[in-house]
Amino acid sequence: MPSTTRRTTATVPQARRAPASTARNREEDELLGTTFDLAQRLGLLAYHPLPAQIRPGRYVTAAQGSGAKGFLDAVFAGPGGQLYREFKATDGSVTPEQQRWMDMLDAGGADVGVWRPVDLVSGRITAELNSIRRPRRPFADVDVFRAALEQIRDANPEALSTSALLASVQQLAADALAGNYHTLEVTRG
Repeated sequence: MPSTTRRTTATVPQARRAPASTARNREEDELLGTTFDLAQRLGLLAYHPLPAQIRPGRYVTAAQGSGAKGFLDAVFAGPGGQLYREFKATDGSVTPEQQRWMDMLDAGGADVGVWRPVDLVSGRITAELNSIRRPRRPFADVDVFRAALEQIRDANPEALSTSALLASVQQLAADALAGNYHTLEVTRG
């Protein structure tokens, strides 16, 4: 019997949590909502699990797995990477379960952190969201580097002298660092 995959798509204009019962929760909720609006304007994907009310005054977030408790508040994704973030009020602190998630994600190379209201004011949140808007390019692509050296050699065989080669390589590196990538047409046999 063929299996059927069902996809569910939901558009949530603003991140929401259970009704804020304290000033700290309200502060975190406002930061979360503002940040999600910013991420949407920047064209990023943003995810935050929404809680469900199971009885008056009692909210839970459905999750499964050995580390379900403590998963961070939000994940942001763009062509340049992902950010895992916990939102905290000015005086809020990370729980041991959240710290465990942060340590594990960090050990695996993920960009993990805590955002507070001061980070929005300082521009840190905007800068970090902007950092994942564009694809990251590798610093060095061996094939491109070899092709560039072949073009230098073919254009001027004397360019392979040490000083001329060094100057050419320095220019290639400077262009790469500045993001000035040139298309190289290379014929390979």
